[in-house]
Amino acid sequence: MMMRFGLFLVCGSSVCVARHAAQGPDYVQLNTGAWMPLANLGGTAQSVRPGDHYSNYSEFLRVGGCGIDTALTYTDTINVQIADAIAAHPSIPRPQLWVTTKVPCCPGSSFCSDPEYNISTLAAMAKNNALLRLKTTELTLLHHPCTTTEETIQAWLQLELGLRQGLTKAIGTSNFNAELLAALAADPRTHVTPAVNQCNHAIGNHNKSHAPTTGGDDETVSYCAAHGIAYSAYSPLEGLHGGNVFELPKVVAVAARHNVSGAQVALRWLVQQSPPISVVTAAHRPQYIAEDLDLFSWGGLTPQEMVELAAI
Repeated sequence: MMMRFGLFLVCGSSVCVARHAAQGPDYVQLNTGAWMPLANLGGTAQSVRPGDHYSNYSEFLRVGGCGIDTALTYTDTINVQIADAIAAHPSIPRPQLWVTTKVPCCPGSSFCSDPEYNISTLAAMAKNNALLRLKTTELTLLHHPCTTTEETIQAWLQLELGLRQGLTKAIGTSNFNAELLAALAADPRTHVTPAVNQCNHAIGNHNKSHAPTTGGDDETVSYCAAHGIAYSAYSPLEGLHGGNVFELPKVVAVAARHNVSGAQVALRWLVQQSPPISVVTAAHRPQYIAEDLDLFSWGGLTPQEMVELAAI
Protein backbone atom coordinates (compact mmCIF):
# COMPACT_ATOMS: atom_id res chain seq x y z
CA MET A 1 0.00 0.00 0.00
CA MET A 2 1.38 3.42 -0.92
CA MET A 3 2.38 5.61 2.00
CA ARG A 4 0.74 9.02 2.22
CA PHE A 5 3.35 11.75 2.23
CA GLY A 6 2.94 15.48 1.91
CA LEU A 7 2.93 18.77 3.72
CA PHE A 8 0.91 18.90 6.89
CA LEU A 9 0.15 21.40 9.60
CA VAL A 10 0.27 20.48 13.28
CA CYS A 11 -1.84 22.78 15.38
CA GLY A 12 -3.13 22.98 18.92
CA SER A 13 -6.68 22.51 20.11
CA SER A 14 -7.10 26.30 20.21
CA VAL A 15 -7.25 26.18 16.41
CA CYS A 16 -10.58 24.39 16.71
CA VAL A 17 -11.93 27.35 18.68
CA ALA A 18 -10.48 29.85 16.23
CA ARG A 19 -11.92 28.06 13.21
CA HIS A 20 -15.35 27.85 14.81
CA ALA A 21 -15.31 31.53 15.68
CA ALA A 22 -14.28 32.47 12.14
CA GLN A 23 -16.88 30.23 10.49
CA GLY A 24 -14.50 30.27 7.57
CA PRO A 25 -13.45 27.85 4.83
CA ASP A 26 -13.05 24.95 7.27
CA TYR A 27 -16.82 24.86 7.85
CA VAL A 28 -20.07 24.45 5.94
CA GLN A 29 -23.30 26.02 7.17
CA LEU A 30 -26.26 23.68 7.53
CA ASN A 31 -29.91 24.50 6.97
CA THR A 32 -30.23 24.73 10.77
CA GLY A 33 -27.84 27.68 10.80
CA ALA A 34 -25.13 25.65 12.54
CA TRP A 35 -21.59 25.43 11.15
CA MET A 36 -20.24 21.89 10.63
CA PRO A 37 -16.51 21.14 10.18
CA LEU A 38 -15.59 20.05 6.68
CA ALA A 39 -13.00 17.59 8.03
CA ASN A 40 -14.31 14.90 10.39
CA LEU A 41 -12.63 11.82 11.81
CA GLY A 42 -14.52 8.54 11.69
CA GLY A 43 -13.23 5.00 11.38
CA THR A 44 -13.56 1.64 13.05
CA ALA A 45 -12.45 0.32 16.41
CA GLN A 46 -9.08 -1.44 16.65
CA SER A 47 -10.86 -4.61 17.74
CA VAL A 48 -12.90 -4.55 14.54
CA ARG A 49 -10.23 -3.73 11.96
CA PRO A 50 -6.66 -4.05 13.29
CA GLY A 51 -3.87 -1.84 12.05
CA ASP A 52 -4.03 1.65 10.60
CA HIS A 53 -7.76 1.48 9.87
CA TYR A 54 -8.79 2.42 13.37
CA SER A 55 -8.71 6.09 14.31
CA ASN A 56 -6.84 8.00 16.99
CA TYR A 57 -9.51 10.41 18.20
CA SER A 58 -7.39 11.85 20.99
CA GLU A 59 -4.60 12.79 18.59
CA PHE A 60 -7.16 14.30 16.20
CA LEU A 61 -8.45 16.58 18.95
CA ARG A 62 -4.93 17.37 20.15
CA VAL A 63 -3.84 18.77 16.79
CA GLY A 64 -6.94 20.88 16.22
CA GLY A 65 -9.62 18.60 14.80
CA CYS A 66 -13.18 19.51 15.76
CA GLY A 67 -15.48 17.05 14.01
CA ILE A 68 -15.83 13.45 15.15
CA ASP A 69 -18.04 10.94 13.35
CA THR A 70 -19.35 7.68 14.77
CA ALA A 71 -22.39 5.39 14.85
CA LEU A 72 -24.13 3.22 17.40
CA THR A 73 -23.28 0.14 15.30
CA TYR A 74 -19.57 0.97 15.23
CA THR A 75 -19.55 -0.97 18.52
CA ASP A 76 -19.57 0.13 22.13
CA THR A 77 -15.78 0.03 22.04
CA ILE A 78 -15.38 2.83 19.54
CA ASN A 79 -18.00 5.04 21.18
CA VAL A 80 -16.26 4.65 24.55
CA GLN A 81 -12.95 5.49 22.85
CA ILE A 82 -14.50 8.71 21.59
CA ALA A 83 -15.93 9.56 25.01
CA ASP A 84 -12.50 8.99 26.55
CA ALA A 85 -10.82 11.15 23.90
CA ILE A 86 -13.19 14.04 24.58
CA ALA A 87 -12.65 13.67 28.33
CA ALA A 88 -8.88 13.72 27.77
CA HIS A 89 -9.09 17.21 26.28
CA PRO A 90 -11.01 19.30 28.83
CA SER A 91 -9.38 22.48 27.51
CA ILE A 92 -11.53 22.25 24.37
CA PRO A 93 -14.91 23.85 25.15
CA ARG A 94 -17.73 21.43 24.41
CA PRO A 95 -19.50 23.94 22.11
CA GLN A 96 -16.44 23.89 19.83
CA LEU A 97 -16.68 20.14 19.22
CA TRP A 98 -18.91 18.65 16.57
CA VAL A 99 -20.07 15.08 17.17
CA THR A 100 -21.97 13.28 14.43
CA THR A 101 -23.45 9.87 15.08
CA LYS A 102 -25.76 7.47 13.30
CA VAL A 103 -28.51 5.13 14.47
CA PRO A 104 -29.78 2.06 12.58
CA CYS A 105 -33.08 1.92 10.75
CA CYS A 106 -34.70 -1.39 11.70
CA PRO A 107 -35.65 -3.59 10.02
CA GLY A 108 -33.18 -2.70 7.33
CA SER A 109 -29.68 -4.12 7.69
CA SER A 110 -27.76 -7.06 9.10
CA PHE A 111 -27.17 -5.03 12.26
CA CYS A 112 -30.87 -5.30 13.03
CA SER A 113 -30.46 -9.01 13.76
CA ASP A 114 -28.45 -8.01 16.84
CA PRO A 115 -30.75 -7.34 19.84
CA GLU A 116 -28.45 -4.48 20.90
CA TYR A 117 -29.35 -2.55 17.76
CA ASN A 118 -32.85 -3.86 17.01
CA ILE A 119 -34.48 -1.19 19.14
CA SER A 120 -36.55 1.88 18.43
CA THR A 121 -34.83 4.86 16.84
CA LEU A 122 -35.47 6.94 19.94
CA ALA A 123 -33.97 4.26 22.21
CA ALA A 124 -30.97 3.97 19.90
CA MET A 125 -30.38 7.73 20.12
CA ALA A 126 -30.46 7.63 23.92
CA LYS A 127 -28.19 4.56 24.06
CA ASN A 128 -25.65 6.14 21.72
CA ASN A 129 -25.56 9.37 23.73
CA ALA A 130 -25.01 7.37 26.90
CA LEU A 131 -22.04 5.53 25.38
CA LEU A 132 -20.56 8.84 24.26
CA ARG A 133 -21.29 10.36 27.68
CA LEU A 134 -23.03 13.26 25.98
CA LYS A 135 -26.40 14.82 26.75
CA THR A 136 -26.78 15.75 23.11
CA THR A 137 -24.95 15.35 19.81
CA GLU A 138 -24.58 18.02 17.14
CA LEU A 139 -25.97 15.71 14.45
CA THR A 140 -27.69 12.33 14.40
CA LEU A 141 -28.21 10.52 11.11
CA LEU A 142 -30.46 7.63 10.14
CA HIS A 143 -27.62 5.27 9.19
CA HIS A 144 -29.42 3.65 6.24
CA PRO A 145 -32.96 3.21 4.93
CA CYS A 146 -35.24 0.64 6.52
CA THR A 147 -36.63 -2.28 4.53
CA THR A 148 -39.60 -0.26 3.25
CA THR A 149 -40.21 3.43 2.67
CA GLU A 150 -42.99 3.41 5.27
CA GLU A 151 -40.66 1.92 7.90
CA THR A 152 -38.05 4.51 6.97
CA ILE A 153 -40.54 7.34 7.47
CA GLN A 154 -41.59 5.93 10.84
CA ALA A 155 -37.94 5.87 11.92
CA TRP A 156 -37.49 9.44 10.67
CA LEU A 157 -40.47 10.58 12.71
CA GLN A 158 -38.80 9.14 15.81
CA LEU A 159 -35.63 10.99 14.85
CA GLU A 160 -37.71 14.18 14.72
CA LEU A 161 -39.05 13.35 18.19
CA GLY A 162 -35.50 12.88 19.49
CA LEU A 163 -34.63 16.28 18.04
CA ARG A 164 -37.53 17.88 19.90
CA GLN A 165 -36.47 16.12 23.11
CA GLY A 166 -32.95 17.51 22.84
CA LEU A 167 -31.11 14.24 22.19
CA THR A 168 -29.49 15.92 19.20
CA LYS A 169 -29.26 19.39 17.70
CA ALA A 170 -29.80 18.36 14.08
CA ILE A 171 -30.92 15.27 12.19
CA GLY A 172 -30.06 13.85 8.81
CA THR A 173 -29.65 10.74 6.70
CA SER A 174 -26.95 8.41 5.45
CA ASN A 175 -26.97 6.22 2.35
CA PHE A 176 -30.18 7.85 1.07
CA ASN A 177 -30.52 8.47 -2.67
CA ALA A 178 -32.40 11.32 -4.31
CA GLU A 179 -35.57 9.26 -4.77
CA LEU A 180 -35.81 8.34 -1.10
CA LEU A 181 -35.00 11.89 0.03
CA ALA A 182 -37.82 13.13 -2.21
CA ALA A 183 -40.22 10.56 -0.73
CA LEU A 184 -39.27 11.69 2.77
CA ALA A 185 -39.92 15.31 1.86
CA ALA A 186 -43.23 14.55 0.16
CA ASP A 187 -44.74 12.70 3.12
CA PRO A 188 -47.13 15.04 4.98
CA ARG A 189 -46.14 13.52 8.34
CA THR A 190 -42.54 14.73 8.17
CA HIS A 191 -41.65 18.25 9.28
CA VAL A 192 -37.86 18.45 9.27
CA THR A 193 -35.62 18.56 6.19
CA PRO A 194 -32.45 16.51 6.69
CA ALA A 195 -29.53 18.75 7.58
CA VAL A 196 -26.97 16.34 6.09
CA ASN A 197 -26.94 13.30 3.81
CA GLN A 198 -23.76 11.24 4.27
CA CYS A 199 -22.86 8.76 1.52
CA ASN A 200 -19.87 7.00 -0.02
CA HIS A 201 -18.53 9.51 -2.56
CA ALA A 202 -15.02 10.04 -3.90
CA ILE A 203 -12.90 10.72 -6.95
CA GLY A 204 -13.62 7.92 -9.43
CA ASN A 205 -16.72 6.85 -7.51
CA HIS A 206 -19.48 9.37 -8.08
CA ASN A 207 -20.85 8.85 -11.57
CA LYS A 208 -24.20 7.37 -12.58
CA SER A 209 -23.03 3.81 -12.06
CA HIS A 210 -21.76 4.44 -8.54
CA ALA A 211 -24.06 3.50 -5.67
CA PRO A 212 -27.23 5.02 -7.17
CA THR A 213 -29.37 3.20 -4.59
CA THR A 214 -27.32 4.44 -1.63
CA GLY A 215 -26.78 8.05 -2.65
CA GLY A 216 -23.17 7.97 -3.80
CA ASP A 217 -24.04 9.30 -7.26
CA ASP A 218 -23.86 12.86 -8.60
CA GLU A 219 -27.65 12.99 -8.99
CA THR A 220 -28.05 12.67 -5.23
CA VAL A 221 -25.42 15.37 -4.68
CA SER A 222 -27.37 17.67 -7.02
CA TYR A 223 -30.66 16.91 -5.26
CA CYS A 224 -29.13 17.78 -1.90
CA ALA A 225 -27.71 21.05 -3.24
CA ALA A 226 -31.08 22.02 -4.70
CA HIS A 227 -32.94 21.30 -1.45
CA GLY A 228 -30.59 22.79 1.13
CA ILE A 229 -29.21 19.47 2.38
CA ALA A 230 -25.47 19.43 3.05
CA TYR A 231 -23.77 16.46 1.41
CA SER A 232 -21.04 14.57 3.25
CA ALA A 233 -18.66 11.92 1.91
CA TYR A 234 -17.57 8.92 3.94
CA SER A 235 -14.57 6.86 2.80
CA PRO A 236 -13.49 9.80 0.61
CA LEU A 237 -10.21 8.01 -0.17
CA GLU A 238 -12.11 4.75 -0.92
CA GLY A 239 -10.18 2.87 1.75
CA LEU A 240 -13.27 0.88 2.72
CA HIS A 241 -13.20 -0.70 -0.72
CA GLY A 242 -9.45 -0.96 -1.12
CA GLY A 243 -9.48 1.73 -3.80
CA ASN A 244 -7.04 4.24 -2.32
CA VAL A 245 -7.76 7.03 -4.80
CA PHE A 246 -4.63 8.89 -3.67
CA GLU A 247 -2.66 6.29 -5.69
CA LEU A 248 -4.39 7.10 -9.00
CA PRO A 249 -1.87 8.53 -11.53
CA LYS A 250 -3.82 11.74 -12.17
CA VAL A 251 -4.21 12.37 -8.44
CA VAL A 252 -0.50 11.77 -7.87
CA ALA A 253 0.38 14.16 -10.72
CA VAL A 254 -1.82 16.94 -9.34
CA ALA A 255 -0.39 16.39 -5.85
CA ALA A 256 3.16 16.76 -7.20
CA ARG A 257 2.27 20.11 -8.77
CA HIS A 258 1.09 21.46 -5.43
CA ASN A 259 3.70 19.69 -3.28
CA VAL A 260 1.02 18.00 -1.19
CA SER A 261 -0.11 14.40 -0.79
CA GLY A 262 -2.55 12.56 -3.01
CA ALA A 263 -4.88 12.25 -0.03
CA GLN A 264 -4.96 16.01 0.38
CA VAL A 265 -5.83 16.41 -3.30
CA ALA A 266 -8.63 13.84 -3.07
CA LEU A 267 -10.10 15.53 0.01
CA ARG A 268 -9.68 19.03 -1.40
CA TRP A 269 -11.55 17.98 -4.54
CA LEU A 270 -14.56 17.30 -2.32
CA VAL A 271 -14.45 20.30 0.00
CA GLN A 272 -13.82 22.59 -2.99
CA GLN A 273 -17.11 21.58 -4.64
CA SER A 274 -19.88 24.17 -4.67
CA PRO A 275 -21.55 23.76 -2.27
CA PRO A 276 -18.70 22.12 -0.37
CA ILE A 277 -18.83 18.43 0.50
CA SER A 278 -17.63 17.62 4.00
CA VAL A 279 -15.45 14.55 4.46
CA VAL A 280 -15.25 11.73 7.01
CA THR A 281 -11.80 10.18 7.05
CA ALA A 282 -10.17 7.46 9.15
CA ALA A 283 -6.59 7.77 10.39
CA HIS A 284 -4.45 6.57 13.26
CA ARG A 285 -0.97 7.83 12.43
CA PRO A 286 -0.35 11.43 13.55
CA GLN A 287 1.06 12.48 10.17
CA TYR A 288 -2.07 11.28 8.37
CA ILE A 289 -4.37 13.03 10.83
CA ALA A 290 -2.51 16.31 10.45
CA GLU A 291 -2.44 15.86 6.69
CA ASP A 292 -6.19 15.34 6.49
CA LEU A 293 -6.78 18.52 8.49
CA ASP A 294 -4.47 20.60 6.29
CA LEU A 295 -6.76 21.28 3.36
CA PHE A 296 -6.64 25.07 3.14
CA SER A 297 -3.05 26.17 3.86
CA TRP A 298 -2.14 25.61 0.21
CA GLY A 299 -3.65 27.27 -2.84
CA GLY A 300 -6.16 24.61 -3.74
CA LEU A 301 -7.06 23.05 -7.08
CA THR A 302 -7.42 24.98 -10.31
CA PRO A 303 -10.74 24.84 -12.19
CA GLN A 304 -9.05 22.68 -14.82
CA GLU A 305 -7.76 20.27 -12.17
CA MET A 306 -11.24 20.01 -10.67
CA VAL A 307 -12.58 19.03 -14.10
CA GLU A 308 -9.75 16.55 -14.72
CA LEU A 309 -10.26 14.84 -11.39
CA ALA A 310 -14.04 14.68 -11.86
CA ALA A 311 -13.50 12.84 -15.15
CA ILE A 312 -11.60 9.95 -13.54
